[in-house]
Amino acid sequence: MNKINNQIKAKIKTFLTQLSESIESEPMIFIDAKGKHWFNANADEFIVEKDLLKDDFVQWIKIGANHLHNFRYGEIDISMMKLPEEGAIAFLRHSQSSSDREQSTLTNKETEVLRYLSKGFSNKKIAEILNISPGTVNSHLDRIYQKLGCSNRSVACIMALQNGMLLPKSKIPPKKLK
Repeated sequence: MNKINNQIKAKIKTFLTQLSESIESEPMIFIDAKGKHWFNANADEFIVEKDLLKDDFVQWIKIGANHLHNFRYGEIDISMMKLPEEGAIAFLRHSQSSSDREQSTLTNKETEVLRYLSKGFSNKKIAEILNISPGTVNSHLDRIYQKLGCSNRSVACIMALQNGMLLPKSKIPPKKLK
């Protein structure tokens, strides 16, 4: 039994050494159990390079952290590692494949509805925010379910997260004054 424990300890030490090295070389975001987050310098550069709104990106990561271990955010592959006491580390990588096919299947309005759905809003609240009727929200949801091949809001949200379909809006460049 001691030999097995020593082997486990050795593997954990190796893993922690690799993790320590990754903190210096890989883009990473640390999220604690209370939702606070920290970016290492590489993650900051990565976010700037991708021209993303940092707060929207972090909210999206937090949604994924609760449900998934590996998922996509546009052209970014994200691998989550759960930590003791509910924390998590997000490892960011350039994606090897594109989600353009999945993204193009939903209309802009369906994507908006799905985005609010993933944040836990009710159909009534989504209708209020988008200034449409609850019946119209239901129609959009029916088409979303059909296009994603699912039958409920939870599965639709998970599929959208896994396939990078719920991307926050890009930064809007400032208008130049004439």
